Order: sequence, then structure tokens, then C-alpha cells
Amino acid sequence: MSTAHAPAPLPGHDPVAPRRPVSWREALDRLEEHADRAEQLIRGKAGVEELPWQPPTDLGPIPDEFVPRARQLLARQQQLMAAIPALLVDKNQQRRWADRAAGATSTPAHPVYLDVTA
Repeated sequence: MSTAHAPAPLPGHDPVAPRRPVSWREALDRLEEHADRAEQLIRGKAGVEELPWQPPTDLGPIPDEFVPRARQLLARQQQLMAAIPALLVDKNQQRRWADRAAGATSTPAHPVYLDVTA
């Protein structure tokens, strides 16, 4: 009976680290996917946990054909970042209301029995 083994990771290669994009199109596609997931989270829909986006480091300057798309993604990311403070305030307010409701509807903890023989 033989068992299959997963190949060992290459030296210096972290199997958990995200792979860097190999083209500007791929880099922008991935960045757009991250923006999509951020919008889903803002809307309260849990997204799939994923590895962080890694910017390209060896692709050279962005080609002119991708500049408009990159600018649109930048504007979209800025809108997402601008939405975060209001979401945090709202979540903190909801937590405070929940804490108050829990305090008003629960009975304080008190001893159930007292050992009078001690």
C-alpha cells in the first residue's frame, strides 16, 4: 500500500505566501478581486479568507493601456477606505447598545449557596 505525499516546498519558497502577479493585467485583476471582497464585507456579507494582495515588483512601469483601469481601481479603493470610519462607529454603537441591552435584561451573578459551616 503506497501513500501519496505532497511535494516538498522549494527552498526559499513559502507555500502560504501569495504568488506575485506575472503581468499587469493579472495584478489589476487581483486588486479588483480584493476590492470586490472589501465591498462584500462592507455590505455585511462574509467573504472568503484569502492571502493579502502583493504588489508587483518586477513588472516595470504600468503600460499606458492599463493606466485608466488602475486609476479607476485607485478611486474605488479610496471610496472603500473612506467608508471604513463610519462602519467602525456604527459597529461600536451597535456593540454599546447590545451591552446595555444585555445588562438590562440579565440578572447579576450572585452566589447560589453559602457555606455557613466554615
